[in-house]
Amino acid sequence: MKLERSHELWEEGKKYMPSGVSAGGRVNVACGMPHYIDHAEGARLYTVDNQEFIDYHGGSGASMFGHKHPRIQAALEECIEKGFLMNYDTEKTIEFAKNFTKLVPTVEKFRLLNSGTESTMAAIRIARGYTGKDIVIKLDGHFHGMHEMVWYNHNNYPPIVDGVCETVPDSAGIPRAFTDLIKVAESNNLEAVAKLVEKYKGNVAAIIIEPICFNMGCSMMKPEFVRGIREICDAEGICMIMDEVITGLRFRPGSAAGFYGVQPDITTFAKALGGGASISLVGGKAKVMDICSPGGIVGVSGTYSGNQLGVYAANACVSMALEDGFYDHIEAFGSKLFSGMEDLMKKHGLPGHVSSLGARFAIYWGYEDRETDYDLRASQKLFRRDLANAFINGALDRGLYFHSYWNANIPSHCGFSVQHTLADADITLEKMDAVMADMKKLL
Repeated sequence: MKLERSHELWEEGKKYMPSGVSAGGRVNVACGMPHYIDHAEGARLYTVDNQEFIDYHGGSGASMFGHKHPRIQAALEECIEKGFLMNYDTEKTIEFAKNFTKLVPTVEKFRLLNSGTESTMAAIRIARGYTGKDIVIKLDGHFHGMHEMVWYNHNNYPPIVDGVCETVPDSAGIPRAFTDLIKVAESNNLEAVAKLVEKYKGNVAAIIIEPICFNMGCSMMKPEFVRGIREICDAEGICMIMDEVITGLRFRPGSAAGFYGVQPDITTFAKALGGGASISLVGGKAKVMDICSPGGIVGVSGTYSGNQLGVYAANACVSMALEDGFYDHIEAFGSKLFSGMEDLMKKHGLPGHVSSLGARFAIYWGYEDRETDYDLRASQKLFRRDLANAFINGALDRGLYFHSYWNANIPSHCGFSVQHTLADADITLEKMDAVMADMKKLL
């Protein structure tokens, strides 16, 4: 791959930004540096080194509608013509509200914010304000944003004893006092969650989950586990928070809540919601959301909350998701790509499989048993990081952009957009054939 100009910019960036990047995730860990992008269109990225990539990173999930989508561009141009204002609502805000709650009827009322991190911060504050309780239960390996309320046990894996583990911050700078308010249970272990609820009975405000944990690759919560969480919350007066920052809009019927047939008390959305514009949402049952000020006692607001560039873009995205055939294309592309990838793994004798739901997926190198994906610790023991890095670098060499967030024994989540075509899938599989042929030397 060509990285000369990217490397020059990276070195220059180090004079102004820590590690030379605007955010830690910009570095593609597999190749050890960031790729600087010149422009993007459709399913493709074009770098400052004049390289063209078919994009399978998708902006960490934000670019599910691809790049420079004509309908999103038209919506943004209309907003710019009107003044791209913020700190006010408009008719478009109400139009978006109607469309979003039609797509996701489990969300009866909502507030708009700007990022996934903001939305989970607000969700936890709302749950605590509504219940009058303090403790939040999260799951081992699940990620809900970079803030003190819940950034624990995603990058750290202390021993699990009887389904429960020590609460460990994922960053320096988080005071010990915050950890006392977070308790961690093993993912997909309902008995462990119930044990924590019983231990802290009367003081648990919320149980927060990623229903499909793309931050552990693509680890689905079992339907009986999700329903069991709902039942525990109902019985104990606890708010169930479903973090759909990544899952939102990703697959039929537009939300994981609809997929599982469960109504959370509070839900968060971001990433794909704005199609590249910055917007997020925290919503849920009307009786819970009405706790928000000025009518209620919990503050959820911000200068850029509901900014019109985000609202116009999000309305275009949600309108598309409501149209007949929208998810048909996602399912057809995914079926072709994923089955083709697994056929190539078998052809070249490479251990692995693809786990997916909708437009997001993960490649589990090292083992083939999908049941293991439900168990983070078992998966980590079998995952082959050497194969994962070899695949990513081989793909980059051949014009396929895959991104690694870490060197941990967890696959990074990947994705495609609504602008990827079936012809793109054919091109991709042809290139992957060559990548995997080279990987055989690692066996």
